[in-house]
Amino acid sequence: MAKTYDYLFKLLLIGDSGVGKTCLLFRFSEDSFNTTFISTIGIDFKIRTIELDGKRVKLQIWDTAGQERFRTITTAYYRGAMGIMLVYDTSNEKSFENIKNWIRNIEEHASSDVEKMILGNKCDMTDRRQVSKDRGEKLAIDYGVKFMETSAKSGLNVEEAFYTMARDILHNLSSKTVSYEVNLKILSLCYMIHSLHVPVFPRLIPVPVDRANQ
Repeated sequence: MAKTYDYLFKLLLIGDSGVGKTCLLFRFSEDSFNTTFISTIGIDFKIRTIELDGKRVKLQIWDTAGQERFRTITTAYYRGAMGIMLVYDTSNEKSFENIKNWIRNIEEHASSDVEKMILGNKCDMTDRRQVSKDRGEKLAIDYGVKFMETSAKSGLNVEEAFYTMARDILHNLSSKTVSYEVNLKILSLCYMIHSLHVPVFPRLIPVPVDRANQ
């Protein structure tokens, strides 16, 4: 059966337990919100296909458990990820501080060119906020990644976050394709010059040395 999409991107949601990763996943994939979600056991995923720059992109989004006892299982999924979203709870200082540990896990287990984004979730809970937006932005700047505050409950910035991540991956792939095609053309040109026996550099002509005058 023919493929119904042009690209397949694997995304990963990571962060402490209870920061709302599952709620973000369901808000984006099914446009639903449920306050009775239990903690993810191990790993789960959802799929949604979107239109992006004239291409159909299938997003395979993996929701990982935040508990320490599942860490060995979840890190096994880092390697194949093309984009990773690090989620913290704006009403939980500890979850924000642990973003640095999650980034360390990415550096140890994920590909070096993986796209990353930090999400400050539950920003609708203004009366319980412990982490300011400025601190989230500064952390993202320190690590050279993008940042958004989201609310799985209201849907604020959820679509924007996933679309931005997918677009960054697509542009990254396009850049690699262009670079590959340019290198291929250069190699083809060199091969053509070689086959025509045309020297790439001027041939050096030896100059006779009059040893009698030395």
